[in-house]
Amino acid sequence: MLERRGFGFNTQNTIVSIVFLVLAFFALFWIARSIFTILSWLAPIFLIFTLIINYRIVLNYGKWLWNLLQNNTLMGILASILTVVGFPVVCFLLFGRALLYRKAKELEKAYGEETYGNYTEYEIIDEEPLELKQIEKEARKDEDPYRGLFEN
Repeated sequence: MLERRGFGFNTQNTIVSIVFLVLAFFALFWIARSIFTILSWLAPIFLIFTLIINYRIVLNYGKWLWNLLQNNTLMGILASILTVVGFPVVCFLLFGRALLYRKAKELEKAYGEETYGNYTEYEIIDEEPLELKQIEKEARKDEDPYRGLFEN
């Protein structure tokens, strides 16, 4: 005959699991708060470096927020509030975008040099050599433009 066992709770394992879960969430919250605090101190530095590397990234972000406010007001307000609240994170992301953009430009330049070659340096010489001028004059004197027309 089959025995049917009931589903029983072990209260010790349940309490230990809940305590461990609470401690894990507390540790994650503490780590996130520490990272956000560090980013909040570094945010102005990130913003200044982003403006130095490529100011258009900050301008494009502002234009994006403005267009979002005009086209979808509710999402624009929400994005603006999140930008103000998450200012350190936004500055860090804009800084990362500026670094990626700069690296992409460097790779594009290296690819262009590899594909099309480098420009060669040259010097502009004001005077043509005298020998070439004399050779050209002699060639013009000897050549008769109509000679080839009447010969068979």
